[in-house]
Amino acid sequence: MSEYRYMIWNDMKKEYQFPRICETTEKGANTLLFKLIGNDARKYRFKIVKVEKEQAKTIVKELKQKYKAERIHREISNIDFKEILELVKRNEADIDE
Repeated sequence: MSEYRYMIWNDMKKEYQFPRICETTEKGANTLLFKLIGNDARKYRFKIVKVEKEQAKTIVKELKQKYKAERIHREISNIDFKEILELVKRNEADIDE
């Protein structure tokens, strides 16, 4: 039997968002979404999606890497974002080893 998590999908951007929202129940994910963004959570673009636990772990990791790269890119915008993202991923792979 597979375990599942509920995450937030942005239907306009076609991507998962809010790595902090990775809940065991749909209601829990919805509650956290409202706590994070308030009534903007009512917008049709956000959907709560059921994801297998292992896939959810991967999505959360990738989102955190992307957001970290975006923060770095804001500080040193003369370096290409894709290059920064690749460096963040490589750095985390080195740490995991």
